[in-house]
Amino acid sequence: MELLSVDFDKGGLSRTRATVSASARRLGMTGERLGDLLGAVNECLVNAVEHGGGRGRLRMWERDGRLMCEVADRGPGIPAGVLEAAVLPGPSFLGGRGIWLTRRLSDEADYVTGPGGTVVRLAMDLLVPATGAKGRVRLAGSP
Repeated sequence: MELLSVDFDKGGLSRTRATVSASARRLGMTGERLGDLLGAVNECLVNAVEHGGGRGRLRMWERDGRLMCEVADRGPGIPAGVLEAAVLPGPSFLGGRGIWLTRRLSDEADYVTGPGGTVVRLAMDLLVPATGAKGRVRLAGSP
C-alpha cells in the first residue's frame, strides 16, 4: 500500500519531513524508531538536494511488516568508492557521512547510482523486539 509520493526541493524539505513523520506514525512507528527513520530519510533528502540536482522524489509504502522509503534524484551519481566505505570518514574527508549514518539508522539501505541519478531505498521493520532492538545485528566496523 503506497502511503506517500511527493516531489521535493530545498524549500519543501521541512514539509516533506513532516509528511514522512505523519505517515510513519499512522503505521504505529514512535520513539527511537521514528527518530531513526526521520534521521535516515533526512540524510537522503538533503543529499538529493545538495548533490543530486536540487530536487527529488520521495515514495513510502508498507510491505510485509516493513516501512519502505525511496528517495530518487537525477544528479550525477555517487562517486566510485564512496558507497564501499565501511567506516565513518575522517574529519578531513569531504562527504560520505550521510551515507554512513543512513546505513546505521535504517534496518536496510540500498543504493543504485549512476550518471542518471541515485535511488536510495530504506527499509524499517514496523515490529521490533520487546527489548527495543532495532532489528539488525552488525559486527563492529561493518556497514
